[in-house]
Amino acid sequence: MKIVVGLDGGGSHTRAIAVDVTGRVIAYVERGGANSNHNPDAKENVSGAIAAVIAEAGCSEQDVVGLAAGFAGLDRAEDAVWAEQYINQNGLTCPRKVVNDAVIAHIGALRNQTGIIVICGTGSVVFGINETGEHVRNYEYHHYAATAARHLAYNTMFRMIAGDVLKEDQVLIDQILLYWQVGHIMDLAELAKNGFITDSKERNHRFGGMAPLITEAALQGIPLACSVCDNAAREISIGIRLIGTSFSAETIPVALIGSVAQSTYIAAGISKELMRDTVRSYGIKKPEMSPSMGAVLMAMGLANINIDELMINKLKEYRQN
Repeated sequence: MKIVVGLDGGGSHTRAIAVDVTGRVIAYVERGGANSNHNPDAKENVSGAIAAVIAEAGCSEQDVVGLAAGFAGLDRAEDAVWAEQYINQNGLTCPRKVVNDAVIAHIGALRNQTGIIVICGTGSVVFGINETGEHVRNYEYHHYAATAARHLAYNTMFRMIAGDVLKEDQVLIDQILLYWQVGHIMDLAELAKNGFITDSKERNHRFGGMAPLITEAALQGIPLACSVCDNAAREISIGIRLIGTSFSAETIPVALIGSVAQSTYIAAGISKELMRDTVRSYGIKKPEMSPSMGAVLMAMGLANINIDELMINKLKEYRQN
């Protein structure tokens, strides 16, 4: 049986999918993060994920006819060197390709069509592919929307400690105190003075886990949460409109990816903010498929497999955990 392998190498998880040439998902595995800046075992995680998904599919390396991988942190041409080393450990001889993880997310979300994606969860980036095939990120504009889950939490925490709160914020304050298992805001101030948590990875994970409290509180109309989420929506929309200037179309599709961007309050806020653009209109749409499936589509292209609607529908039937 011939298969292709698609790999999504993020900062927190490495996800690999094996699919046969008809579009049937054969195997799926997860390993730890694939970004060496965050995980010292990144290379082994990637190699292990590839080996495991091939084995789970009941295949050998010789059965793989195409492999595509998207990696967080693959930002420059020279980064392709380490990324290719990551996927060349398994004795594969098939066509292979490595790209930034935003590329496979875009392919999965918009099915190789022009448009813009917002990835906002563990990390944040605004990425577009325009009519000429040009890849454009908000980073190129020196714009960085600090709107990942941990950023919402940090912003909320700093405002609480600084006293920038109202009595109507007390419900959220109580939830955050309980989350950190302290009794008073001054206890949080003491934690802050000592860096909260020494290990940066653990600290960011802890703050990231606090974000759902804020997005839910915004839905309830709690002023502090609304203010933080409104600022996030505004920053994301600025990034989208910056990327939009690289397009010639008057209407541009935008897919929102990640827990923050897809949260009800912030997604609505992004839509509202985008209405400020008087030159272009933006159509917010649900991503069609996951980044992992975007990598699968790229791998199928490498293997010259015809991708028709029947195959797309079969791929969409698979629900990734």
